[in-house]
Amino acid sequence: MQLAIVADHKFIFTIFFLTLGPVKIIAPFARLTHEATPKYRRDVAILASVIATAVVLLVALLGHRLVVKYQLSLDALRLAGGLVLLLSALFNTFPHLQPPLEVPKTQPTALQLAINPIVSPIVIPPVGVAAILIFTTLFQENFWMHLSIIASLLSVMFLDFLAMLFADKIIKVPGLMQVLNLTAVVLTFVQVALAIQVILIVLKNLGIAR
Repeated sequence: MQLAIVADHKFIFTIFFLTLGPVKIIAPFARLTHEATPKYRRDVAILASVIATAVVLLVALLGHRLVVKYQLSLDALRLAGGLVLLLSALFNTFPHLQPPLEVPKTQPTALQLAINPIVSPIVIPPVGVAAILIFTTLFQENFWMHLSIIASLLSVMFLDFLAMLFADKIIKVPGLMQVLNLTAVVLTFVQVALAIQVILIVLKNLGIAR
């Protein structure tokens, strides 16, 4: 993708919102905790938010070093990111391709549920990790862009926390989940378009496409 486009702060936030954001969290979290006490739900939300925030910050601060270590080209990184974005969007478009969410028969501890499946794979799917790696590698020498990336990640993690904290109330608001599901469809379409755009730009850079 053209660096000027990628360097837009709103674009970075949008990608993180698509891949790590709250819309996809509400229904699974509510389903996993629907018979739990308010304290248990709150504990899970807090633990999941803290762990997820620590993970994304760790990836943002250290993950790009692995990319540099293996001397991956920017085009290879962009193409891999585009493919992951596309596959993730296709799975969201055709949910029957995804494995069903398994609700534990016995209630796990708040920490156990927070780690799996809430933090991974619900809050931080592979596509989210890929997005972080792409941005941090592209701007590894730019302190201010790194600061913007961190700020965007923290903002999205806070929105995720609110989504989990109030998930049981959100699903009870008449019509709200339908609106959120429609929003998810639109965001999925945007994600497909962004993924294709990334792939096309890489192909142009390689001289394969015009």
